[in-house]
Amino acid sequence: MTRTQRLLTLLQILKENRYPITAEALASQFQISVRSIYRDIESLRDQGAEITGEAGIGYQLKAGLLLPPLMFDENELEALVLGLRWVKSNADDELKKSALRAIDKINSIVVNKSQKILSQNTLFAPTTHFSSVDNVIAKDLRLSLRKELKAKITYLDVKTEQSERIIWPIAIGYMKDTQVLAAWCELRQSYRHFRLDRIQSYATLADKLPYPKGYLLAQWQKEILCITPDSF
Repeated sequence: MTRTQRLLTLLQILKENRYPITAEALASQFQISVRSIYRDIESLRDQGAEITGEAGIGYQLKAGLLLPPLMFDENELEALVLGLRWVKSNADDELKKSALRAIDKINSIVVNKSQKILSQNTLFAPTTHFSSVDNVIAKDLRLSLRKELKAKITYLDVKTEQSERIIWPIAIGYMKDTQVLAAWCELRQSYRHFRLDRIQSYATLADKLPYPKGYLLAQWQKEILCITPDSF
């Protein structure tokens, strides 16, 4: 068994156990040293696995987003690298760092031939000159989208008139020159588009969206041709 195979098997064992399992028990299953298990646990943590516990107590994998082992062909790897390079060149600071970590994680699990595709890939994404977006606002916005929560924003429209809105965030669009948030606006009682560079403040609220985000997204897609965006 290769070390990569062992790491994937170790991850599966931790996922299946409801209670912490000791390094000694894991070492016995793999017939390796306890020290090797410690190194494997740290390697998995470095790759993003949320493993709780410590030596002498036992280890457990926290519930959360976990992808199964994946195999990529050459075209899929090139598509992934190109997409991640675009994010690294165009997104806010947090997503840029996440893109770099994602490239490192992919590089750590692919085989030698595929590593060459990653290291010598000659597909590059251009830097789009978006209007400046506050990194904190961008981070809070993605949090509200992920958790399907309402938000309160202070917005500066095209006439430089300021207003406060309660919105139901639905999606972010990366346009040619700017980033745009699609949302239901409680003030206007309709779907609206808000340019991220014109959002002066963004506060995620505790209130859940009254409808699932998927439903709101479908309704927005049906009505998008009828929208008069606040940002235009």
